[in-house]
Amino acid sequence: MDTRSISWNKLKKYSGLWVAVAEEEILTSGRTLEEVMKKVETSGKKAEVFQVPLEEEVYILAFVFEL
Repeated sequence: MDTRSISWNKLKKYSGLWVAVAEEEILTSGRTLEEVMKKVETSGKKAEVFQVPLEEEVYILAFVFEL
């Protein structure tokens, strides 16, 4: 699943909320992770779940690679 195909124009209305993306579409959203996960489980679909940052926030994603 590639969430990069969803534009910021679609996501910005979800700023600060948790969203679930399935099949390159927003499946559901909510104020808490638990709320969104319950909706995803009910749908029966596999989804990527993440919190959409506020426009003024910056998120840094860090990976740890072991050799």
